[in-house]
Amino acid sequence: MDSVRHNLSQVRGLVGNRRIIPVVKANGYGHGLTPLVRFLMEEGIDTFLVAKLEEALAIRRAGLRCDVLNMEPLFSDHQFRIVVSENITQTVFTLETAEKLSKAAEETGAPAKVHVKIDTGLGRVGVRHNEAADFIKRIYRLPGIEVEGLFSTLTEAKPFDEVQLSRFLEVDASLRHAGIEIPLRHVASSDAILSFPESYLDAVRPGIILCGLYPSHVAEEVHRVELKPALNFKARVELVKHIEAGDSVSYVRRYVADRRMKVATIHVGYSDGYPRELSNKGSILLSHGKAPIIGDVSANHFMVDINGLDVKEGDEALLMGGEDAVSISQVARLAGASVYKTVIGLNLLLPRVYLKGGASVELHIPLA
Repeated sequence: MDSVRHNLSQVRGLVGNRRIIPVVKANGYGHGLTPLVRFLMEEGIDTFLVAKLEEALAIRRAGLRCDVLNMEPLFSDHQFRIVVSENITQTVFTLETAEKLSKAAEETGAPAKVHVKIDTGLGRVGVRHNEAADFIKRIYRLPGIEVEGLFSTLTEAKPFDEVQLSRFLEVDASLRHAGIEIPLRHVASSDAILSFPESYLDAVRPGIILCGLYPSHVAEEVHRVELKPALNFKARVELVKHIEAGDSVSYVRRYVADRRMKVATIHVGYSDGYPRELSNKGSILLSHGKAPIIGDVSANHFMVDINGLDVKEGDEALLMGGEDAVSISQVARLAGASVYKTVIGLNLLLPRVYLKGGASVELHIPLA
């Protein structure tokens, strides 16, 4: 958590007094949803963005009374009512959604807060930019609807991001001309925070950079901020043994020893989110040195060569994390994946230990 605090301060140093809306989707990019939200609230953050309604409800079940912006579409009357009754802000880009939220607001007696998503060129979801002003003017008059924000998502392709920002600001200018001022305008996620200061507007949406990871290799090389990775993925040595020349490890004899070897088994596999692509080419760090992976990363195990290392069962192993040879960015590169996929893929069932000042302050075990 000390690293998260540091990364937040780096973002604040770039964006000044603009509002920060952390993106905590996908279990906080694998770092744990509610512990991350709780900590960031302690650091003065009051609004968060999620991709799934269940994430918003998990925040509420944890007793966290922050503002939450939900991006997942709603389909049932129950979902519309619960969004309003739980004071969850809803993303809107269709008239039908706005009308159903208006109805839920009238039924519950509470306002329906919304942010309108504008498609400025990414092409996923949102009301098209040249139709957005008329759409917003229409839903602005619906009973119970409070339009608190406008937002869009950039393609992260320069210079098209500048075109997108221009389109977004044209919508805002048209609304202001009609006497409609929306309090929050936001388009900048982690990439734009690092590379496109003109996009900061009223609020920014940092996600993976709060976890200490750069959104791309290019951003990592630019170094506008110095990030500290927050996550270490660790395991313990399950078994230490010797194998003889000609012995094999893992399915289909993926690795065959050419000499007598000392081998350790790690009780972690791709079901835990450790990349299978590291088979026969990854490595881990043990207290006495680096140990290369031999054979496959299977669902629940993999093996490493520990020749020359003093290793015993129960020893701690660093699988990925920090800023050294098994950093998350290095592991992602070796696995041919993005850092996003690498951390989001960490199994929800993995226990997570949260530290402040080197001391454990929270332990999250989903099935306990």
